[in-house]
Amino acid sequence: MKKIVFIASLPDILSAISIAGVDGNSRIKLDIPANNTDEVFELLALRGCTFKVTIEKIENSESDW
Repeated sequence: MKKIVFIASLPDILSAISIAGVDGNSRIKLDIPANNTDEVFELLALRGCTFKVTIEKIENSESDW
């Protein structure tokens, strides 16, 4: 599987991280800048698939938006 890499942040909304449902699973919403649209489309192609997510903090990341 091709690695999909993009910059993202958690939006400043209460529902950014939800832990709910009968199964207790979590849901995370991300804000992704417009210059990563190709990566978002690649991610959409993985709907219904299981994949690994790696998070790495980027210092001074606001300049990337």
